[in-house]
Amino acid sequence: MRLETVDIPQVGEGDVLLKVRASGICGSDVRSYVNGIEERYKIPIIFGHEVTGEVVAMGSRVQQLQLGERVVVAPIYGCGRCEFCLLGLENLCDEVVVFGCTLDGGYAEYMLIPEKGVERGVLVPLPSSLSDEAGTLIEVVSCCLHGQRRAGLKPGDKVVIFGAGPIGLVHLLVSKKMGAGMVGLIDFIPQRLRDAQKFGADFVVNASDSEWRKQVLQILGNNGASLVITAAPTVSSIEYALQLVRKGGTVLIFGGLPAGNTLSLDPNFIHYREVNVIGSIDATLEDFYRAVQWSPYLGLERFVTHRFSLDRVLDAMGVAVKKEGLKVVLVAE
Repeated sequence: MRLETVDIPQVGEGDVLLKVRASGICGSDVRSYVNGIEERYKIPIIFGHEVTGEVVAMGSRVQQLQLGERVVVAPIYGCGRCEFCLLGLENLCDEVVVFGCTLDGGYAEYMLIPEKGVERGVLVPLPSSLSDEAGTLIEVVSCCLHGQRRAGLKPGDKVVIFGAGPIGLVHLLVSKKMGAGMVGLIDFIPQRLRDAQKFGADFVVNASDSEWRKQVLQILGNNGASLVITAAPTVSSIEYALQLVRKGGTVLIFGGLPAGNTLSLDPNFIHYREVNVIGSIDATLEDFYRAVQWSPYLGLERFVTHRFSLDRVLDAMGVAVKKEGLKVVLVAE
């Protein structure tokens, strides 16, 4: 992870320079900080893909933005030419650019958005009702929305979410927004389960209880959940998800796992029960734009529990590693 004070870089005719106002610390950043850099990270790199900023310079060809405008950054964009981009699936592009992973991100004073990203539409005006810090949650909303759209969540569905951290709580809000009939969260940490209740969960279950699976099925009914989302980066959450999903239901593998993990399962369980197992990574630009529209109505300010200046990034990481509070954000001084 590279962290430094930089001189204002030269801005090309189609580029935009942002003064970073806030950058959220994501679970994937924490995982890479603790376990070592993952394969998708191009080293050396400045972390930070949950970013809000202010336009402080732009090239002569940039017409859609104004100096001083607050924006939120859609952190990925594709080549715009391949079969995936033409289908609107830039997150699957072989040449995908991910700020904070393959291109310098928001753990810095300034962030340069290259012409290609500007053309692809990665800079979106931040709703005036949102603070800079709350705006960093928009990227999280877009990813959860993308996953649930892929999973085909329908109004009235019963949803179970493994993990009641920031990602799990955003999944809770998105599920409710999409019309889920019942949403429950499972976690080991009592404070996070209390947070889930405050955020509107219909039920919470502590996984440290030896009878927790029985409790969940008593609440859902013996058929199980329509959709089970693994927002916890563990193999066991996926294995347990398969035990809680109903016939014809869907398991959404959302939380990324450290490299080297493997999953053992009985394929007949999926075959005879017609269970769908799908994955989700990042979000499309369409999902991001919709997340921006939804963001003023989701109460995102509630997530931000810790704020640190850029020069205290290691302290911020320490809080995130210990899972203290909910969202940890680096803010401009």
